[in-house]
Amino acid sequence: MAYRNQSRGTYSLKEDNYDLNIYYEYYWDDGDYETPPENDLEILEVELNGVDITHFFWDWVNDDLNTRVWEHAQENKHN
Repeated sequence: MAYRNQSRGTYSLKEDNYDLNIYYEYYWDDGDYETPPENDLEILEVELNGVDITHFFWDWVNDDLNTRVWEHAQENKHN
């Protein structure tokens, strides 16, 4: 499916001991009378304290943070 809308963003967690940044692209189509709404999220890069940990993220951390990024992307898709 070709999505009609796209937004790029960064989901950030900043704590005393670390900064985590997840860069993503969020795609969506609001649908119409004939087609239901659809959406998709692509994680582009993950940085921990400025170090690229994208592969580690996919191997070990993906599920919980992916849900958080998904919710963030949906809430901020028009920003």
